[in-house]
Amino acid sequence: MARYIFEAINHAPNMNKLLFILCFALLFTSCSVEDNNISVVGTWKLTARNVVDGFDINNDGTVDTNILNEVDCVNNETLIFETNGVVSSNKTYNPDIDIALLDGTTDDYIFNVTCDEQGIIGFATTYTQDMNTVTFNDNEFTIIGNQLSREIKESIKIYNEDFTEIVATKDLTLIYTKQ
Repeated sequence: MARYIFEAINHAPNMNKLLFILCFALLFTSCSVEDNNISVVGTWKLTARNVVDGFDINNDGTVDTNILNEVDCVNNETLIFETNGVVSSNKTYNPDIDIALLDGTTDDYIFNVTCDEQGIIGFATTYTQDMNTVTFNDNEFTIIGNQLSREIKESIKIYNEDFTEIVATKDLTLIYTKQ
């Protein structure tokens, strides 16, 4: 087929060649554009709770930006998106992490971690999807590949050493991976 196309180009007048090449290029360009509208339908598992610069909460000598790697609390959090526009979860991850900056330092912290063992916070609500943006409960998530993410501004509160005053905040990014 390619041979016939190139023969047609060679035998056409110059203006027609240019028009033919342009149409041919547009045809191939339109066919190669990927559909970035990924369906959110399915089960998504919480795989990261990222904070810029990270912390060494478990005191193993390694700073990690993913808090899930630093805390021993059980994580089974999933979001289930159904075709009827309902998102639900009956497995959540809600550890209580208190962070204090040691007085006179810029990067030495005290961490108090309490795993949530009291129960599960479940919910079911409607969601909307517009291209790669998913919204529910006034929260906007972005789909990139097989990951669903949401940034929560100033979610991580850092207190002074005696936990009486907030001295800094950090943004938290939740990342769910499609199962």
